[in-house]
Amino acid sequence: DPVDIVKKGIDFAKKGGYKSVVVDTAGRLQIDEDMMTELKNIKSEVNPSDAILVVDAMTGQESANLVKAFDDEIGLTGSILSKADGDSRGGAALSMKAVTGKPIKFVSNGEKMGDIEPFYPDRMASRILGMGDVMTLVEKAEGAFKDEEVERLQSRIMEAKFDFNDFLEQMKMMNRMGALGKTMRMIPGLNQVSDKQMMEAERSMSKITEMVEKMTEEERGGPGL
Repeated sequence: DPVDIVKKGIDFAKKGGYKSVVVDTAGRLQIDEDMMTELKNIKSEVNPSDAILVVDAMTGQESANLVKAFDDEIGLTGSILSKADGDSRGGAALSMKAVTGKPIKFVSNGEKMGDIEPFYPDRMASRILGMGDVMTLVEKAEGAFKDEEVERLQSRIMEAKFDFNDFLEQMKMMNRMGALGKTMRMIPGLNQVSDKQMMEAERSMSKITEMVEKMTEEERGGPGL
């Protein structure tokens, strides 16, 4: 029984001193009465602080019907928009907010924890209009780059001492920001670049990195060779 499983999970969390519990219920492609009854029973038993629906942005305007059905039956406090880097993201976001009045709390551009980020309407609008998302780009850079790393690389460049070891370090720093294609789309004007072109750019960067890694220490330290 799903309700018993949830109760046991919460009891385990309380005994372990956990502060938060996320109850991830079974997903469905279609709405049915059995699922709704199951969710109602779980919500009644657990009394959660939030009831959030994860919606695939690729469903576009159809997401409105899905969110409304869940909100009417269960009572949502918000939603999470997944695959938010797709072409349908704008329609889905507007539809979900319009039919329920409930906020979109998070958006996801991938399957890793680092791909989930808070939802900012103005940033989403900026991306849709092709103006990029400079604020999110800056935040990602601040989280990925350490001040001392940036200062050291800047000093190396200014002194004309930048070598392939520095190049590898720079690539590692960029990788900490996430996939190159997703990062580039945050730069104003680059949203017009196709997925194929993005993939080709990522492959080229990977090949260049592999070539540098195969160099000897002497070759990496002496670009003039």
